[in-house]
Amino acid sequence: MTRRKSAARGHQRVSAGTRINQLTLPARRGLGQLLAALGQFPRRHRLALLVLVPAWLLLLGWQPAPPAPSGPVTGSLTVPLSDADKRVIDVPTGGKRIDHTLASGETLSSLFRDWQLPGQELIALVRAEPSYKPLSRLQAGQQLTLVLAADGRLQYLEIRDNGLVLNAFRRLGQEFSAVSVP
Repeated sequence: MTRRKSAARGHQRVSAGTRINQLTLPARRGLGQLLAALGQFPRRHRLALLVLVPAWLLLLGWQPAPPAPSGPVTGSLTVPLSDADKRVIDVPTGGKRIDHTLASGETLSSLFRDWQLPGQELIALVRAEPSYKPLSRLQAGQQLTLVLAADGRLQYLEIRDNGLVLNAFRRLGQEFSAVSVP
Protein backbone atom coordinates (compact mmCIF):
# COMPACT_ATOMS: atom_id res chain seq x y z
CA MET A 1 0.00 0.00 0.00
CA THR A 2 2.79 2.37 0.71
CA ARG A 3 3.90 1.99 -2.83
CA ARG A 4 0.52 3.05 -4.15
CA LYS A 5 0.42 6.05 -1.86
CA SER A 6 3.86 7.19 -2.97
CA ALA A 7 2.91 6.68 -6.61
CA ALA A 8 -0.28 8.65 -6.06
CA ARG A 9 1.69 11.48 -4.45
CA GLY A 10 3.94 11.76 -7.51
CA HIS A 11 0.92 12.26 -9.77
CA GLN A 12 -1.00 14.69 -7.59
CA ARG A 13 -2.59 17.59 -9.37
CA VAL A 14 -1.13 20.98 -8.58
CA SER A 15 -3.76 23.65 -7.89
CA ALA A 16 -3.82 27.02 -9.66
CA GLY A 17 -2.97 28.79 -6.40
CA THR A 18 0.13 26.63 -5.97
CA ARG A 19 1.25 27.37 -9.54
CA ILE A 20 0.79 31.12 -9.05
CA ASN A 21 2.69 30.88 -5.77
CA GLN A 22 5.58 29.07 -7.49
CA LEU A 23 5.67 31.57 -10.40
CA THR A 24 5.60 34.69 -8.23
CA LEU A 25 8.00 33.45 -5.56
CA PRO A 26 11.16 35.01 -7.11
CA ALA A 27 9.44 38.38 -7.51
CA ARG A 28 8.13 38.28 -3.93
CA ARG A 29 11.60 37.42 -2.62
CA GLY A 30 13.10 40.32 -4.60
CA LEU A 31 10.44 42.69 -3.24
CA GLY A 32 11.22 41.53 0.30
CA GLN A 33 14.94 42.18 -0.21
CA LEU A 34 14.15 45.64 -1.64
CA LEU A 35 11.96 46.52 1.34
CA ALA A 36 14.68 45.31 3.72
CA ALA A 37 17.23 47.50 1.90
CA LEU A 38 14.83 50.47 2.04
CA GLY A 39 14.61 49.98 5.80
CA GLN A 40 18.30 50.92 6.04
CA PHE A 41 17.69 54.36 4.45
CA PRO A 42 16.88 57.38 6.63
CA ARG A 43 13.16 58.14 7.02
CA ARG A 44 13.32 61.24 4.75
CA HIS A 45 14.84 59.29 1.92
CA ARG A 46 12.24 56.52 2.18
CA LEU A 47 9.40 59.06 2.02
CA ALA A 48 11.01 60.80 -0.96
CA LEU A 49 11.35 57.48 -2.80
CA LEU A 50 7.75 56.52 -2.00
CA VAL A 51 6.58 59.78 -3.59
CA LEU A 52 9.04 60.18 -6.45
CA VAL A 53 9.06 56.63 -7.86
CA PRO A 54 5.28 56.49 -8.56
CA ALA A 55 5.39 60.06 -9.93
CA TRP A 56 8.29 59.09 -12.20
CA LEU A 57 6.39 55.99 -13.41
CA LEU A 58 3.29 58.10 -14.15
CA LEU A 59 5.33 60.61 -16.14
CA LEU A 60 7.05 57.80 -18.02
CA GLY A 61 3.71 56.33 -19.14
CA TRP A 62 1.93 59.65 -19.77
CA GLN A 63 1.12 60.49 -23.41
CA PRO A 64 0.12 64.13 -23.93
CA ALA A 65 -2.97 64.74 -26.04
CA PRO A 66 -2.51 66.58 -29.34
CA PRO A 67 -3.30 70.28 -29.13
CA ALA A 68 -6.92 71.16 -29.87
CA PRO A 69 -7.58 73.38 -32.90
CA SER A 70 -7.97 77.03 -31.97
CA GLY A 71 -11.30 77.38 -33.77
CA PRO A 72 -13.84 75.21 -35.53
CA VAL A 73 -12.60 73.53 -38.69
CA THR A 74 -14.91 74.54 -41.50
CA GLY A 75 -14.75 75.40 -45.17
CA SER A 76 -14.05 73.59 -48.35
CA LEU A 77 -11.18 73.14 -50.70
CA THR A 78 -11.83 74.01 -54.30
CA VAL A 79 -9.29 73.03 -56.91
CA PRO A 80 -10.10 74.82 -60.16
CA LEU A 81 -9.43 72.96 -63.35
CA SER A 82 -7.27 74.67 -65.91
CA ASP A 83 -8.79 75.32 -69.33
CA ALA A 84 -6.74 72.43 -70.72
CA ASP A 85 -8.38 70.02 -68.23
CA LYS A 86 -12.00 70.96 -69.05
CA ARG A 87 -14.00 68.32 -70.83
CA VAL A 88 -14.81 68.88 -74.48
CA ILE A 89 -18.53 68.63 -75.15
CA ASP A 90 -19.68 68.57 -78.77
CA VAL A 91 -21.96 71.47 -79.71
CA PRO A 92 -24.13 70.96 -82.81
CA THR A 93 -23.76 73.38 -85.72
CA GLY A 94 -25.65 76.58 -84.95
CA GLY A 95 -26.16 75.53 -81.33
CA LYS A 96 -24.63 77.00 -78.23
CA ARG A 97 -23.11 75.93 -74.94
CA ILE A 98 -24.14 77.51 -71.64
CA ASP A 99 -21.89 77.18 -68.57
CA HIS A 100 -23.49 78.39 -65.36
CA THR A 101 -22.62 78.19 -61.66
CA LEU A 102 -25.69 77.92 -59.44
CA ALA A 103 -26.27 80.81 -57.06
CA SER A 104 -28.09 80.51 -53.76
CA GLY A 105 -31.84 80.09 -54.31
CA GLU A 106 -31.61 79.13 -57.99
CA THR A 107 -33.46 76.04 -59.16
CA LEU A 108 -33.49 74.22 -62.45
CA SER A 109 -37.03 75.41 -63.19
CA SER A 110 -36.10 79.07 -62.54
CA LEU A 111 -33.13 78.70 -64.87
CA PHE A 112 -35.33 77.14 -67.57
CA ARG A 113 -37.66 80.15 -67.28
CA ASP A 114 -34.73 82.61 -67.43
CA TRP A 115 -33.26 80.91 -70.50
CA GLN A 116 -36.73 80.51 -72.06
CA LEU A 117 -36.45 76.74 -72.44
CA PRO A 118 -39.65 74.68 -72.81
CA GLY A 119 -41.13 73.26 -69.59
CA GLN A 120 -41.74 69.91 -71.33
CA GLU A 121 -37.97 69.41 -71.51
CA LEU A 122 -37.67 69.94 -67.75
CA ILE A 123 -40.44 67.38 -67.22
CA ALA A 124 -38.62 64.94 -69.52
CA LEU A 125 -35.40 65.49 -67.51
CA VAL A 126 -37.19 64.78 -64.23
CA ARG A 127 -38.56 61.53 -65.71
CA ALA A 128 -35.02 60.48 -66.68
CA GLU A 129 -33.35 61.34 -63.37
CA PRO A 130 -32.13 58.44 -61.23
CA SER A 131 -33.89 58.20 -57.86
CA TYR A 132 -30.59 58.38 -55.93
CA LYS A 133 -29.51 61.65 -57.63
CA PRO A 134 -32.60 63.86 -57.88
CA LEU A 135 -32.41 67.15 -59.73
CA SER A 136 -34.27 68.81 -56.86
CA ARG A 137 -31.12 68.57 -54.72
CA LEU A 138 -29.07 71.07 -56.68
CA GLN A 139 -26.93 73.26 -54.45
CA ALA A 140 -25.29 76.65 -54.75
CA GLY A 141 -21.81 76.39 -56.25
CA GLN A 142 -22.55 73.44 -58.50
CA GLN A 143 -21.80 73.96 -62.18
CA LEU A 144 -24.24 73.33 -65.03
CA THR A 145 -23.33 72.82 -68.66
CA LEU A 146 -26.16 72.94 -71.19
CA VAL A 147 -25.87 72.31 -74.91
CA LEU A 148 -28.69 73.74 -77.02
CA ALA A 149 -29.39 72.86 -80.63
CA ALA A 150 -29.87 75.54 -83.30
CA ASP A 151 -33.66 75.40 -82.73
CA GLY A 152 -33.16 76.14 -78.97
CA ARG A 153 -34.00 72.63 -77.75
CA LEU A 154 -31.88 71.18 -74.98
CA GLN A 155 -29.55 68.43 -76.22
CA TYR A 156 -27.31 67.79 -73.21
CA LEU A 157 -27.24 68.75 -69.50
CA GLU A 158 -24.36 68.08 -67.15
CA ILE A 159 -24.23 68.88 -63.42
CA ARG A 160 -20.81 69.04 -61.73
CA ASP A 161 -19.61 69.72 -58.22
CA ASN A 162 -15.93 70.71 -57.89
CA GLY A 163 -15.15 69.12 -61.25
CA LEU A 164 -16.89 65.80 -60.44
CA VAL A 165 -19.82 64.98 -62.73
CA LEU A 166 -22.90 64.26 -60.61
CA ASN A 167 -25.52 63.87 -63.36
CA ALA A 168 -25.50 63.98 -67.15
CA PHE A 169 -28.47 63.72 -69.51
CA ARG A 170 -28.55 63.37 -73.31
CA ARG A 171 -31.56 63.80 -75.57
CA LEU A 172 -32.86 60.64 -77.23
CA GLY A 173 -35.74 61.68 -79.50
CA GLN A 174 -38.37 63.41 -77.32
CA GLU A 175 -37.01 62.06 -74.03
CA PHE A 176 -33.74 62.28 -72.11
CA SER A 177 -31.55 59.50 -70.84
CA ALA A 178 -29.10 59.61 -67.96
CA VAL A 179 -25.59 58.93 -69.22
CA SER A 180 -22.45 57.99 -67.35
CA VAL A 181 -19.49 60.28 -67.90
CA PRO A 182 -15.96 59.07 -67.21
